[in-house]
Amino acid sequence: MPDVLFVDMKAESDRLYSGYLHEVILLSLGGLGALVGLLLWVFRSPMRVLLIVAPLAAAVITVTAGLAVFGQQLIILHLVGLLLVVAVGSNYALFFDRADHPPEKGAMDELKPIVRAISPRTLASMLFANLTTVAGFGLLAFSNVSILQAMGVTVAPGVILALIYSAIFARKAHA
Repeated sequence: MPDVLFVDMKAESDRLYSGYLHEVILLSLGGLGALVGLLLWVFRSPMRVLLIVAPLAAAVITVTAGLAVFGQQLIILHLVGLLLVVAVGSNYALFFDRADHPPEKGAMDELKPIVRAISPRTLASMLFANLTTVAGFGLLAFSNVSILQAMGVTVAPGVILALIYSAIFARKAHA
């Protein structure tokens, strides 16, 4: 049978998956480096950047640990879900950071009073938006389709943890 080519489908799919996973991890780390670099360039304060990045890292670590504790085998889609957690969570972290740091002093300072507190209406709006995100992705967690389920179990707890951690880290920075 010299004209027959045998392909080990399992070995080939494992090799492809391994390559994709390696590439996704490298690109994610590159994105993280770019995000931190951009924040350092904009804010020019390593401590302030740390307080913005820390809640994101805490949410990612907590979700990953939770998935591992509950026996979830991590796949690429969990990583994609974690990227979404970082994207949404960065908005929360930046929002709480802006509340703790007034704008730079300028010529218009006498016309614009600095308000450091976040209004209850704004906090309620943020919480409502967060809960709708959690509800949407939480429903996916109960899906029988593994792709949807992976996104749901990753993003739903991740975004609520990102909001909670952002508030906690902002409080500690302000205290």
